[in-house]
Amino acid sequence: MERIILACGGKAVNHTDDLCAEDLGWCGEVYEQELGEEKYTFLEGVKNPKSCTLLIKGPNEHTIAMIKDAIRDGLRSIKNTL
Repeated sequence: MERIILACGGKAVNHTDDLCAEDLGWCGEVYEQELGEEKYTFLEGVKNPKSCTLLIKGPNEHTIAMIKDAIRDGLRSIKNTL
C-alpha cells in the first residue's frame, strides 16, 4: 500500500467516510499480469511517481544476483553524483 501511495500520489485513509478528492491519486492504467507462478499488479501512466519496482528475471539465481548487484551499484553511483 505504501508503494501505491508513493507511485500515484494519493493518501492512505482508514475509512471510506473519511475519503475526499484530495486523498485520491492518479494512474493511467492498472492491470494484473501473471508471470510464472506469481501474479503482479502493474501501475502505468502515473503523473508524479516517487516509487517504482524493478522486476528482475533470469535463468538462474546466480544471474539474478549479478543483475541485482549491477543495478544497486548503478543506483549508488547516481546517488553519489547527485
